[in-house]
Formats: sequence, structure tokens, C-alpha cells
Amino acid sequence: MNTPPSEKHLGFLINDVARLVRRAFDHRAQSCSLTRAQWQVLAYLFHNEGSNQASVAEALDVEPITLSRHIDRLEALGYVARVPDPADRRARRLHLTESVRPLLDEMKIIGNEVIDTALEGITEAEAETLICLLSRIRYNMASRGVEPAAADAMNEDAVKDMAPKNLVSKNLASKSVAPKTATPKTIPKVPQKALI
Repeated sequence: MNTPPSEKHLGFLINDVARLVRRAFDHRAQSCSLTRAQWQVLAYLFHNEGSNQASVAEALDVEPITLSRHIDRLEALGYVARVPDPADRRARRLHLTESVRPLLDEMKIIGNEVIDTALEGITEAEAETLICLLSRIRYNMASRGVEPAAADAMNEDAVKDMAPKNLVSKNLASKSVAPKTATPKTIPKVPQKALI
């Protein structure tokens, strides 16, 4: 008989923490009159300005037609502009407009407040360890074909370099597995307060 996962089950915890963080952000961002999906588009474009709609849809894991509706609304609000791609006349690149910048600043403040609340009672060293471990989990999943583009952005050696040495050595010793070699790419340091 199938039983639901325990509240201490890692998969359940990752999913539930993400849900609670999203809910807290939604609650605090109500005054901004945007949906979570629209916030996600703005946050993605903040970090990846000039992306085309197809790559944004793939990154946000939404259907292209759904993303198109979000972009239509954000464009009508004056927050996003579709700019012709000089390399492909049929394609459009997405850019944020200057009028959205104050909203992005507000979004950063809200995001930082939510993360501060989530990290109450956690030391900076513990938060850094958590970031390292989650980065490792993300790498493990991405490198096994779940999301190949994410694996291209990082490699195992870079993830190990981020983790405290005692955690990495215990992990490798317990598995008795030699580390894989990877292409020489680097993973950027993940900021503690990184919602946008």
C-alpha cells in the first residue's frame, strides 16, 4: 500500500519549502497587481534580457502560447518590449523597459524579506551550506538529462568547490565513487538573497 511521504522526506521538504516561499512572495506582492507568472517572466528577463520567447518559455517550463499571453499583458503595461532580432527577421527579443525598473526594485525588497523570514534562526554558514547542497542536488538532476541546459551552466568540480570540504569528502567516501571529470566551466556563486 502506498503511503504519503513523511514531512521529513527530502523531496517533500524541497517542494513544500518552495511552495511556502512562493505563497509568501505572492502575499507580499499583492499590491503590485501582477500574477506570480508575470513576476517570474520579469525576474527571468532581469537576468536574461534579450532572450527570445521560446527560450523564456522553456526556462520557465510553460507553453509558448501561455507565455505569449503573459508577454502581451506585460507589454500592454509598458514593462516589456518585443524588439526585432537582427539575426532573424521572424524572431523577437524580449527587453525590459525603464518603466518597470521601480517595480523590479520593489520585487527585490519583497524577495529579500521573504528569504530573510525563511532563514530566521539559520546562521550565515548554515545558509551557505544549504546553498552548496541544493546546488549539488540541482547539478545531479541536471547532469542526468533532466535539464541538460542547466548542466551546461555548471560542472561537478565547480559544485564541489562551493561545498564545505568536510561535506564533500564524507559524501564521496560514503559512496566510494571516484568523482567524474567535467568540462572546465565554472558555476557562479549563488547569492544568499536571490529571488530575482
